[in-house]
Amino acid sequence: MKLIQVLVTTMIMLLLLQARTPFRVVALRVTKSCSGCPLKGVHIRNADLAGADLSKANLQGANLRYARLYNVTTKDTNFCGAILMDAVKGYCD
Repeated sequence: MKLIQVLVTTMIMLLLLQARTPFRVVALRVTKSCSGCPLKGVHIRNADLAGADLSKANLQGANLRYARLYNVTTKDTNFCGAILMDAVKGYCD
């Protein structure tokens, strides 16, 4: 019985730890601020990120297809392997 409780608790903790990234994506869409965020491999398609602060964020392998990126701060941002096809890019700081 204790083994089952330990396994269930471990599974719940793993799910909660993995859920942090989707919450960061929602927060980015709402606040347009994610300086230094680890967003490796996330899907942020069709997002209006105009004026967002993505400085020092890790967007390695992220899917930003069709995202609107006008006046986005991207200093020291890691876009390595990110999908930016059809993203609308404007002036970036």
